[in-house]
Amino acid sequence: MAQNEPKAGPLLAQFWSDLGIKYQHAYGDDAGLVKAVKTWLSYLSPGTTVLECGCGTGVPIARTIADGGLKYHGIDVASGMVEVCRKQVPEGTYEVVSMLDYVPKIEYDGIVASLSHFELTPKEHAKMARNWFQWTKPGGHLLISTIVFEDDLSGHTSFDPEMECAPGVETVFMGNKIIITEFTKEGWKRLLEGAGFEIVHTETDMFLPKAEAAPDEPRLYIIAKKRVNV
Repeated sequence: MAQNEPKAGPLLAQFWSDLGIKYQHAYGDDAGLVKAVKTWLSYLSPGTTVLECGCGTGVPIARTIADGGLKYHGIDVASGMVEVCRKQVPEGTYEVVSMLDYVPKIEYDGIVASLSHFELTPKEHAKMARNWFQWTKPGGHLLISTIVFEDDLSGHTSFDPEMECAPGVETVFMGNKIIITEFTKEGWKRLLEGAGFEIVHTETDMFLPKAEAAPDEPRLYIIAKKRVNV
């Protein structure tokens, strides 16, 4: 694959592994994300067990969860990220696996996915929404951190009105091209409610990464509760 072609598959996993601590330096100091995680944790009880899909380096999410007294399990397709996260948050447990291939051994009180879903196709998003529902205990809570279609002004070549998303968007992230999917706010609502969740809280924030030429990122945080009678 040429250097200027979008990363995919194993090359994408290697891209994230190679970033490692560089990603943390650019994205780790995120007060808005920490605030959203603490709001999500307020719905959970100390000592309960949570899963993060895409643990990255562990800062700030895994660190905030562990400091809150919860049991943390992180998964990530990038072995380099998991290695860093394990060193920085040794209280947690970890697996190197794609969220699409992950098979949990337990149900979780809470699940969080922060920006780790972008490289999924629309159908894979729908699969993950169903998986998150199945992996969460009744009454448990999911936290999604994302950037929605309405807030991205970089331009899109296609839009799926049925799923309310822009698939196959080519973008540059930390100097490399990747292919992502961006849902609208309504798209996320349909996705999560269709899987059996009830959205109980949303908030927004503007984050400025500490990376060269990185644009401001308007974030949307969604907390959704697993409905008991579905």
